[in-house]
Amino acid sequence: MNPLLMTPETMRIAGHRGHSAGAPENTLAAFRRARELGGAGVTCETDLALTRDGELILLHDETVDRTTDGHGLVRNLSYSEIAALDAGRWFDARFAGERVPRLRDALQLGRELGILYQVELKRYDLDDVIFPKLRALIDELGCADLLQFSSFDFVQLKALKAAIPEVPTVGLSHSRLIDPAALARQADLDAINLEIQHFPRGEARQLHDGGFAAFLHVPRPERLAALKSYGIDVEAMVVEWVRQGQLDQLISDDVAQVVRIWNEARA
Repeated sequence: MNPLLMTPETMRIAGHRGHSAGAPENTLAAFRRARELGGAGVTCETDLALTRDGELILLHDETVDRTTDGHGLVRNLSYSEIAALDAGRWFDARFAGERVPRLRDALQLGRELGILYQVELKRYDLDDVIFPKLRALIDELGCADLLQFSSFDFVQLKALKAAIPEVPTVGLSHSRLIDPAALARQADLDAINLEIQHFPRGEARQLHDGGFAAFLHVPRPERLAALKSYGIDVEAMVVEWVRQGQLDQLISDDVAQVVRIWNEARA
């Protein structure tokens, strides 16, 4: 049984880099806010990076420049150097002092509050280093139930599933796929995250027919406002897709938006 297959009543609520619409992305503050809005079992998508001294941290970019008050490549900085940076003030002064978390820190918070994590691998050239570190951390914390792994590299995900078979894997793609279920089967995936502009073409149904889950990212409301003013209501389309059972996980920067869509679909 695929652990990521859901129903309209059990669809997973997810925040992109946590509740990144209202807190600095990929911080414990963003994960906590996602939990407040999405409730127990909310999924926080986040990004895995590796420091110079081998610490698994959560940061999207190759550099620390955009989301901290520091500068430099993550791979050239030690964990202690990154831990000293402010990862919140850039977003809002209220978050001054927020730090770049380790994966360990997020998982411990997840166990405490009931948060799941979809961890995207951002390095495609260090499987021999990263996989053993993930395996050891999962064994130490007993946290496989809190995790999904995602990547744009399907070869990497197939190898990761072989190394850590108890954690579901999610393929990411910006392309429309000819046969997404065949690709998911070949890569030993549990789900594929589909692009919203391609969604009406039936990929979700192809995935479900093959026993795989369909995930979708919806842009935050302010990015849809112009389209709505011209009569294109993207959120209304997503509500129908949920009602039709086409979605297993819906993700946005704004977790409140996902909750609202889900509630409307079930009303």
